[in-house]
Amino acid sequence: MVTIPLPDAFIQAILEDSPFGTSLLKALEEEPITSIRVNPRKKEAFSSEGLEPVPWCEDAFYLERRPNFTLDPLFHAGVYYPQEAASMIIHRMVRALNLPEGAFVLDACAAPGGKTLAMFDALPRNCAGIANEIHPHRANILCENITKWGLDNVAVTNDDTAAFQRLEEQFDLILVDAPCSGEGMFRKDGNARTEWNDEAPKFCAERQTIILDNLIHCLKPGGFLLYATCTFNSHENEQQIQRLMDQYAMELHPWPVPEACLPGRGGIGHYFVPGTSRSEGLFVCLLRKQGVLPDRYSLYPSRVMDDFTGLNIPMDETKVMVQENHFALLLSNQLHGALTSLKIPFRFLKKGAIVAEKTLKGWVPYHDLSMLSMKISGIECSNHEALMYLRGETFPIPPYPAGYYVLQYQGVPLGYIKHLGNRFNNLYPKRWRIRMHLK
Repeated sequence: MVTIPLPDAFIQAILEDSPFGTSLLKALEEEPITSIRVNPRKKEAFSSEGLEPVPWCEDAFYLERRPNFTLDPLFHAGVYYPQEAASMIIHRMVRALNLPEGAFVLDACAAPGGKTLAMFDALPRNCAGIANEIHPHRANILCENITKWGLDNVAVTNDDTAAFQRLEEQFDLILVDAPCSGEGMFRKDGNARTEWNDEAPKFCAERQTIILDNLIHCLKPGGFLLYATCTFNSHENEQQIQRLMDQYAMELHPWPVPEACLPGRGGIGHYFVPGTSRSEGLFVCLLRKQGVLPDRYSLYPSRVMDDFTGLNIPMDETKVMVQENHFALLLSNQLHGALTSLKIPFRFLKKGAIVAEKTLKGWVPYHDLSMLSMKISGIECSNHEALMYLRGETFPIPPYPAGYYVLQYQGVPLGYIKHLGNRFNNLYPKRWRIRMHLK
C-alpha cells in the first residue's frame, strides 16, 4: 500500500470539481488490485481455475495477490501480460467497432504495450498497424512485449507524433493513450503522488492537445479515435474531447459500456473509478470522424523470398517473407503493403517479426520465431532450468544431433538454443535476461 499522502490540491479538486467525491479518496488509500490478460494464441498453456474473471474482458483474470512475475517462465514466454483491469476495456471497445477486414491502425503513445496488445487482439482478420513510442527506452520495452506476444502484423516506430502530420487519412483507428498527470495511478504508484502538482493537469492537457492535433488528419473519414487517460480531471478528459468535436468533424460514438463505468461530465466519455469498479482510474472516450469506411479492403498479395528450409517458419496465405539487411522478416501481407506505401522516413525499430539472421554459415533462427507459434516442437525443461535459461545460463540436456532447437517449458516455447552435441549455447536475447539471483 502507498504510504505517501494524497496531494492536498488533488483532494480539493476532487471534492470541488468531480462527481467522484470522498468515495474515490477513500478507495485510493486501499490496496491495489492485480490482474492479467491471457494471450489468446497461447491460452491453452494457462490454467484459470479458481481465478475471478474480469467482467469486461475475455481471457482476463484477477489474482489474489501480486506474484513475482520475473520468476514465472510463462510470463517471459508471452502466455499472459500483467495489465491493470480498466485498461483491458480497450479490447472490448475495439472488438465492438465495425472495422473492415484489412484495416490499418495506429497506437500513437504505445509503451509499454498492454493496450497495444489488447487492441491488436481485438481487430478483424488481416488487419495491421503501427505502435509508436517517442521515448527510446520505452520503445524497446514495447518491442519486447510485442515480440513475446507473437504478433507479426505490428511495426514499432520511435517518433514524435509530429512525424505523422504528413500522413493524410491513413488509419482506420487511432488509439491515443495520452501522457497524463497520472491521478488514476495514485493507489498503486507512490511516484505518481509525489510528481503531481496543481499545474500538472493543465500542463499535460497542453501536451495532449499537440498530440491530438498532430494525429487527427491521419484518420480516415468514418474512422475511429479511441482516447484514454489514467486521470480524473476535466482539463485532460472532457475538455479535450469537447475541443475535438468543436474544431474537427468528430462525434461521440456508442459502445457497450460495462456497468462498472461512470459517465463523464456532460455525458462525455466514461470513467473507471477505484471504489466503484475493481480497477485503478481510467477515462476512455470513443469518437468517430464523419464519413464512411469501406466494408473491407483489398488484401495485398503474399510472396516468399529466398530459401528458409529447415527453420520451421509458420506460414500461411496471409504472410509475407522479405529480406532486409541480413534479416528475414515475417510480416502480415497487410503490414508489408501498408509500410511499402508509406513515404515518410519513420524510425522503425521493428517490422513484423524477425525470424532469422543470415550469417556466413547460413540462416540462424531469431527469438521472434520461437514466440510466433505454440506448434513449434522443442526440448522440454524444468522450472529451474527454464529460469537458468532466462538468465542466460546453461545446464546439462539430453544428447541431440547438433543444430538449433527451441527450449520449452510446459510445452510453451521459451527461445532458441544451439545444441553442440554435449552442451548448448544459450541464444536467449541478452537484453531481456533475468538479472536477479536464483536460489
